[in-house]
Amino acid sequence: MAAYEARSDVQVGEKDFVMERIFQAPRELVFQAFTRPEHLARWWAPAGYTIPVCRVDLRPGGVWHYCMRSTAGDEHWCRSVYREIESPERLVYTSLFADEHGNPTDDIPEQTCTATFTETDGVTRLVLRVELPTAETLKWTMDVGMVEGLTITFAQLDALLPQLTA
Repeated sequence: MAAYEARSDVQVGEKDFVMERIFQAPRELVFQAFTRPEHLARWWAPAGYTIPVCRVDLRPGGVWHYCMRSTAGDEHWCRSVYREIESPERLVYTSLFADEHGNPTDDIPEQTCTATFTETDGVTRLVLRVELPTAETLKWTMDVGMVEGLTITFAQLDALLPQLTA
């Protein structure tokens, strides 16, 4: 078996970008890490942040509402709405910033995210497609470092998965 190299491949389109990442874990476990609040709270935030609140209503139309807190105590609330759930193969959800009550704010453009999970011999390939409404909102999203942020959070998930299998 070839040596495992953790990296994220990125392709940028006109109004979307696609990230691919390989995880040395079964698809079911990676899917659970994306959908269970007790797991999401351990890896989804940027490095140095915590997630003190994470609620997941995993059903079409259900809401994933969470708070990311910086070491300085700054809070950033987010809200995602699940559109499609095909466990453990696929998730489709919209995402944007919100307030602590789940009301959307205009701080970032709404994104539609499609995550597909495929497994071969116990190794999971994640493909995450993030669609934005315009080329300008894609450029803004790239400029504020979303790809870099996702790369860091995926590295955190990579480190967490062996703990979840133990």
